[in-house]
Amino acid sequence: MEVIDLIKERFSPYAFTDKAMSNEDMLTLFDAAGKAASAFNEQPWRFIYALKQDTAEFKAIHECLVEGNQGWTAGVSALVITVISEKYAKNGNLNTVAQHDLGLAVGNLTVQASAMGIHLHQMAGIIPQNAIDKLNIPEGFVPVTAIALGYYEGDSEVKERKAVSEIAFKGSWK
Repeated sequence: MEVIDLIKERFSPYAFTDKAMSNEDMLTLFDAAGKAASAFNEQPWRFIYALKQDTAEFKAIHECLVEGNQGWTAGVSALVITVISEKYAKNGNLNTVAQHDLGLAVGNLTVQASAMGIHLHQMAGIIPQNAIDKLNIPEGFVPVTAIALGYYEGDSEVKERKAVSEIAFKGSWK
């Protein structure tokens, strides 16, 4: 069996069309994210988002991005800040796999977006304190990444990927 096309053809554009996204589409993406597995089913992820048409909210999230990301994201259809809970709700212990669980949730969101014809570009380049201050992120939660979403028209920009033999080792590291 081969990898499904939605995964093979995924790429992260830097240019998007000016087509607006709907709130309903965003909620569908977050519903898909929420179906991800997580340690103890904690679901430590949170998503703060704004659509381009919601000017003040979009500006607040846009100001959480580092300067290098602000230029190319000014016209995207939506922006998201991803957030994790630092501790398990069930016992208050440090959740050392919260970022892993967030990654699984964003993976689900990515595949769902691809199925809906939506492209996204994930970014590590955020200013966490701006996110905390501007987006009212409470104590115990940590902003992790940002995601730009929208529509893309043009040629595929799928990049070369490492061979399976370079990333997976049976039995021990080779």
